[in-house]
Amino acid sequence: FTDDAATKLTDNVRRRCFNCRTAETTVWRRSTLSAGKILCNKCGLYERTHLRRRPEGFAQPSTKQDAGMTVSTH
Repeated sequence: FTDDAATKLTDNVRRRCFNCRTAETTVWRRSTLSAGKILCNKCGLYERTHLRRRPEGFAQPSTKQDAGMTVSTH
């Protein structure tokens, strides 16, 4: 994994957020505070909005599933 925006991606090299270390995101963003580093969408938007890094543990993904949601397989 790499958090360097300039590194070419290959089958063996995948991106990882410089801030939260996630490897899964809808969009990768360049950091404005840490030149040359790449951020996940959440950290990138937080950094751009608040002009600081997104805090560790901020809005961690919920482990509960919504009891009202069901998925039909038909």
